[in-house]
Amino acid sequence: MRLRVFGVSRLLLVIYGLFPLLVWSGFHSPSIIYRREEAAWAIALGLIFCIGFVFFFRRGGFWIRYAWAGLTLMELLWEIVPAVSERDFASIGGILGALLSGVAMAIWLERKVDSASLNPGALWFEGGLKSIPRIRARVKSGEGWIPARVRRIDERGLFLLQETTAGVRAGQTVEFELEHEGQGVEGEGRVVAFFVDSLPGLGLLFLPKDLYHFQQYTALVRRLRGEGL
Repeated sequence: MRLRVFGVSRLLLVIYGLFPLLVWSGFHSPSIIYRREEAAWAIALGLIFCIGFVFFFRRGGFWIRYAWAGLTLMELLWEIVPAVSERDFASIGGILGALLSGVAMAIWLERKVDSASLNPGALWFEGGLKSIPRIRARVKSGEGWIPARVRRIDERGLFLLQETTAGVRAGQTVEFELEHEGQGVEGEGRVVAFFVDSLPGLGLLFLPKDLYHFQQYTALVRRLRGEGL
């Protein structure tokens, strides 16, 4: 895996990974209480999936979210058939509640995966990553500045490619400068992801110093979007 993601906490990812198991447990509490064999299998598989979800997500395997959604949906469909046939309105209400919760969680997760600071958009078959043209960037390192290229950028942050990420650690706040067509933007960002390749990179969650810098950065993003970049 070339990507390392730190911008989503392990605890939150564990909650996401356990969600299919929690949904199953809500409809099969007697099996858990009386320690039936099906409960042991469900808990074991649920914990294995949770570990796999955290492992792959933190290493850029964002495809795991589709497995998460499919597993949750399959469980809800499995529960709704007997609930409807038996007219068990309490179970139907619980299923709808779990479905709404799952949809809300999926939307939040999709926004995270789509954010420029977490996802450089590196596909498995892609070689050297291309940067956005006509944007000059640099990152402060100690007393000096390191030249960088902008791979992705949005209102929440940006992903930079640079010659080295030595000395930069996860969660660190770094200063950066951008220049596009003679207009410069200064800002700070928290490191939320690393990209490991021939040309390494880092994802920065934008932290505006004040309203002026926020407006400058937002205006640049909108100008680039208007140019189709």
